[in-house]
Amino acid sequence: MSVPRTAIIMPGVGSYVPGSLRRLQDRPAVRDTLAEVDDAVGDRATLSPSRLLIDPKAPDAHELMDRHELSLHLAIYTGALAAFRLLEGDFGIRPDVLLGHSLGETAALAAAGVYTAGDGARLYLARAAACTIHTSDPGGLLTLRLASGHTLELLCSAQLPGLDLACDNSIEHTVVSGPDESLATFAALAKRRSVVSKALTVRTLFHNRLRESAATEWRRLGADVDFRAPRYPVLSPLLGRDYADERELRDGVVGQLRHPVRYRNAVTTLRERGIEVFVETGARNVLGPFARSADARARTVVPVTAGADLARVACALRAAGLLHQDLAALAAPSDAPGA
Repeated sequence: MSVPRTAIIMPGVGSYVPGSLRRLQDRPAVRDTLAEVDDAVGDRATLSPSRLLIDPKAPDAHELMDRHELSLHLAIYTGALAAFRLLEGDFGIRPDVLLGHSLGETAALAAAGVYTAGDGARLYLARAAACTIHTSDPGGLLTLRLASGHTLELLCSAQLPGLDLACDNSIEHTVVSGPDESLATFAALAKRRSVVSKALTVRTLFHNRLRESAATEWRRLGADVDFRAPRYPVLSPLLGRDYADERELRDGVVGQLRHPVRYRNAVTTLRERGIEVFVETGARNVLGPFARSADARARTVVPVTAGADLARVACALRAAGLLHQDLAALAAPSDAPGA
């Protein structure tokens, strides 16, 4: 039986669930990824990614964002990468393309073999250092149930300092970034226009031109990380095409601080390339609805949901037409190739 053309999607904020990998922690692909990231981070994060992903009683995203933001971002990165390596190593999933959303860009490039899992974690440490050196006023993200064109019109009419369009996720979902004071005023304006909005749980300002100096510093601090050619194509949501060389790959990593995520356009591009199934590697269904909004024919699946065991992952993949083996054939652990 033929396997549908597949994109692996690495999510960002919103995909973390405490203890999401607890029933898969003994699989080599998961175990080794957790160990590699923990070793790279050492004591430079207040909470280890492995604890957050294995312990169901670990702090939730709101608590982590208040006191342990770096640990939360490392857990999102590690969880997405471990899920991908499980799909690749245990289930033989070979995507036609990878795509990262916001923080997920770092995981997508690690999954493609551009750098190791440990080096991806070191890039997060470099980002934290860059943001400490080049601080900004407290800022965040605000979601809007509004198309990007109307969001831009609202931004232009508001004329509030520091606000940028951060994400164009779907025809009815955008995200605005900026300083807290401007965001609060903008949310009130949106409410007066009968536009539904919601603040996201973030503390670091992302996808905003105010972070240009921090992005430049991040690139300098991360220069010692070796980048290699990707094993799989990786689509840049900003460029609207696959990354072509090392310069573009490095720009893509630091771009999450400065540039918007054009996810809706990325989904359209992938559908035009014949992608049928979008496999999200987070612990919950965050990006699937956006993909279906961009194209109702797109099929989406989140196989490694929070608390899933091997059988549940296999069931989800089989339902999506991506797996034709019996679970018994998958019983022996196998290592992901090209880690």
